[in-house]
Amino acid sequence: FKEEEEKKTKYEPPSLIVVVEGVNDAKRVRKALNVAHPNAVFAMRGSYFDVKANKWKIQPNIVRAVERNAGWLKEEERGSDGERRGIVEAEEVIVFTDPDVAGRQYRQNFIQYLPRAKHAFVSRYRARCKKKTKWHEVNDCGVEFATDGAIRVAVREARAPRTIKATTSGSRSETTTATATTTEGLLEWMTVDDMERRGLKGTTKAGVLGVSSKRLRQVLGNVLGIGDCDAKQMQRQLNMFFSSEEFERAMETSLELLESGEADACDFHDVNDDDALESNKENEDGFEEDFGFDANAYIPPGQAPPGFE
Repeated sequence: FKEEEEKKTKYEPPSLIVVVEGVNDAKRVRKALNVAHPNAVFAMRGSYFDVKANKWKIQPNIVRAVERNAGWLKEEERGSDGERRGIVEAEEVIVFTDPDVAGRQYRQNFIQYLPRAKHAFVSRYRARCKKKTKWHEVNDCGVEFATDGAIRVAVREARAPRTIKATTSGSRSETTTATATTTEGLLEWMTVDDMERRGLKGTTKAGVLGVSSKRLRQVLGNVLGIGDCDAKQMQRQLNMFFSSEEFERAMETSLELLESGEADACDFHDVNDDDALESNKENEDGFEEDFGFDANAYIPPGQAPPGFE
């Protein structure tokens, strides 16, 4: 009888916890991932804007709650019998914030206080509001506006931040702060010279389009889901989270969006309500709607499509 009671009271965390900013984000992710565990999706409460630091931050209790839900308890937290609680742990915690500046700054807090967590990204252009509401304007962004497929792909491709050993023009090098759980001394693949050469730093223009480096960084940040960045922030985010191949694909998409004018329409809210209502129809805009896998592909019996494992 005692063993049965212990089984009933023992907390078993979900295998995966996704941390999002708001309640609507949580509802959207829960639906997209089709998860049943009550703690599988965690909505932050207690974030605030630090006026002095000019940054968005999270309260320590948020990280504490995520650790508790995941079973990631500190060594000093033991039961009355002296045994460490929380033997069962979540396999992964994934931070999935909005693709804007505030989301990137929240993410930085989690890198500092929860280095074991992985991070998921969704393009701002795949997570934008298409219909004006009481709380949102057309083209506002947020995880709550992403499609099921975009959310599943983002979670499936979540990655841990890398520790970067920055190269300099001389023989000296410095290691930037990231996380102690990854390989030390990983050389950065995106250097300051690379940033300037690709039109992401300085006054150079990006190819034949003639856009400023600031505008190109803005669109690239939106495509990657890291928000608007200055040159230093962009270089750090690229080295910490993305590969050179992902960067090349994102740059190609950014230039296409700029050339077509779609980036300007989204970023500068140059869309009227009628257009928004039309584009809000499910599956009408191929760029926005996807399933995260080939919906027509053959799935053998006993297997699940990617993202539904």
